[in-house]
Amino acid sequence: MATLTECNLLPELLVAPRPAAWEPVRKAAETALEGQELPTTKHEDWKYTDLKSLRETHFVPGQYRKVDIKERILPEARGTRLVFVNGHFDPPCSNISALPSGVRMLRLASASEAAGALGSLATPEGSDVFTNLNTARFTDGAYIFVPKNIHVEPVLHVLFVSDQEGAQPTCSLPRLLVVLERGATLNLVEEYWGHGCTLTNSVTEVLVREGAELVHERIQRESPEAFHFSSLRARLDRDARYISRTISLGARFSRQAPHIVLADEGTELTLDGLALLGENQLADTHSFIDHTKPHGTSRQLHKAIVDGKARAVFNGRIFVRPGAQQTDAQQQSRNLLLSEEAQVDTKPELEIFADDVKCAHGAAVGQLDPEELFYLQSRGLNLSTAQNLLTYGFAADLLARIPVASLRRQLRQAVMARTNAQDLASMA
Repeated sequence: MATLTECNLLPELLVAPRPAAWEPVRKAAETALEGQELPTTKHEDWKYTDLKSLRETHFVPGQYRKVDIKERILPEARGTRLVFVNGHFDPPCSNISALPSGVRMLRLASASEAAGALGSLATPEGSDVFTNLNTARFTDGAYIFVPKNIHVEPVLHVLFVSDQEGAQPTCSLPRLLVVLERGATLNLVEEYWGHGCTLTNSVTEVLVREGAELVHERIQRESPEAFHFSSLRARLDRDARYISRTISLGARFSRQAPHIVLADEGTELTLDGLALLGENQLADTHSFIDHTKPHGTSRQLHKAIVDGKARAVFNGRIFVRPGAQQTDAQQQSRNLLLSEEAQVDTKPELEIFADDVKCAHGAAVGQLDPEELFYLQSRGLNLSTAQNLLTYGFAADLLARIPVASLRRQLRQAVMARTNAQDLASMA
């Protein structure tokens, strides 16, 4: 097995400057890295995901450069937006002029008050090599803090751009820390976008305190040449509500690893995902939902549309601990294959150590329904249009749940373009 240094993964960032307040968590992660190596297909969690192409690519730390984000601007977040390019804060593209009073939306490098919560969820103990790599060596990121009982009306948008300049592949380590105090509410869009051969290795930590509610859209539409690793760690306190949707459209290789702890009674979690894949793309989702206390509710729906020689991997694990009585947990993995060479590996899991629960899980892998195709053709649609309509429909119900209208339109149009469903443009 190869170490990070042997794979040329970010050795230069060891000497990057950081605020002193980060030092304890950085050192702990650095120590953990010393005993870790890049996983191989011999590891159970990576058995379908081969990192050979990553090992063979030499990356250098990305530098700040000017980018045009006009197409990425959300009207609902014109004055509540932070932008980072290759891990570096971009002041010209950022705008927090409409931020409500009391709400903090800052770059981490200037938010010393965030140090106490930083790394509290993505701890080195038990974290994988990519999470620890970010914790040890990231240089900046975004910090969002909503005080108790504050209801944030505008959408907050954090955009991480990965942009290759020149022939050398580049890497970045985005970081996001979100804290909602008791009774607060927030709609947040976390987006990754870029060009060229890049490596994005991000970590997001989310704390949802008692009675707070967070709606969190996570959008990945990086370059078809990119590598993307994303770790989400979230903790829900009593009666907290967290809705998270992850939409993966880009990257040659992507891996999403949400780890959600329902830490007190009355918590509600919705964890949805959609991966739209073609050519030789690979998208891997490994999720863990941890029910620790009674009366917790979780709903997980993960969908994948797989074409060409692409491959989708899903391993969703729901863990119900002793004493977490009256847990209600439902998990579904639904997958659509559009070509003979497309592959899906899906493994939903339940581990239950309480006797008064309502839990269920299921998985389905299939192709377009011949009867539905025949029905649409009998109504005057040609075969290609009927296939596109059904493919778009497979994703549409999940996209319809996104409350940010402009983002919802963007993603519908992106899915239409990928499925050649141009005749449906009027629906967007």
